[in-house]
Amino acid sequence: MHTPNHHINSLNKENFLNDFNKNGFVVVEGVYTNKFIDELLPELEIAKHKEAAINHANNQKFDGTLLACPIYGGKFLDVLENKNFFQPFNWILGDTCIIWVYTSSCLAPNSINATSRIHVDRPHFIPNFNEGVGSLILLNDFTEENGATWFLPASHKYAEQPDEDFFYKNAKRLIAAKGSVFYFNLRMWHAGGTNTTDNWRNALGIGMIRPYYKQRIDLPRSMASVDISSLSDFAKQKLGYFSQPPISINEFYQNADSKNKYQPSEWENPIK
Repeated sequence: MHTPNHHINSLNKENFLNDFNKNGFVVVEGVYTNKFIDELLPELEIAKHKEAAINHANNQKFDGTLLACPIYGGKFLDVLENKNFFQPFNWILGDTCIIWVYTSSCLAPNSINATSRIHVDRPHFIPNFNEGVGSLILLNDFTEENGATWFLPASHKYAEQPDEDFFYKNAKRLIAAKGSVFYFNLRMWHAGGTNTTDNWRNALGIGMIRPYYKQRIDLPRSMASVDISSLSDFAKQKLGYFSQPPISINEFYQNADSKNKYQPSEWENPIK
């Protein structure tokens, strides 16, 4: 059985970064409790039905992927209040990093989906530089039977896609418990598995980027109708609320010293 051998249940910056930079991934156990996940799963099912209707209206087939989980509010926003979850991203990308994508990654019973091909999540290959970092939050135990992700350790150092035979001969499977988080370099070659069970296999996918990159979907603007009154400034920052470009010169000066909208990124801070 090809299983990941870098499981940890507590965060240590030096060990995490050593493993991540060498192998392109780290699995951290117990980041979210079973109780929290059990409360989130019913909201995920409701959101799937809503997104399926949107896809149907746009002549698209629904494969269980929510393109922007935050627009559904509720527990999807509570996910973002977990500072331990974000700590590895901050170590790699800096404290000002923001969400690039926040999707679901679900496999329907007895099926595959678009992720079940060998791929990377960022097309640009920049040696020794992380544009972004990905994660999967496991909402069920991941097993070979329910389509645990295939991934090729250290392949974030490959500029070209590995041969299919080589990939599946050397890849590992993401066999891990519910509540674990799989952190991975977005340039690591991976592929979804096949769900051979009669149940959905569910996960959330959150990718983080530096604040001067664009989000796939403008989350603050897409969340205009979502109640964020109880959301912490920490979660708002990760959603990109403080990285929105000002729309005028006046807004730039009005917001430069506030937490309402635009915050200068590290690129704009003077070099000391």
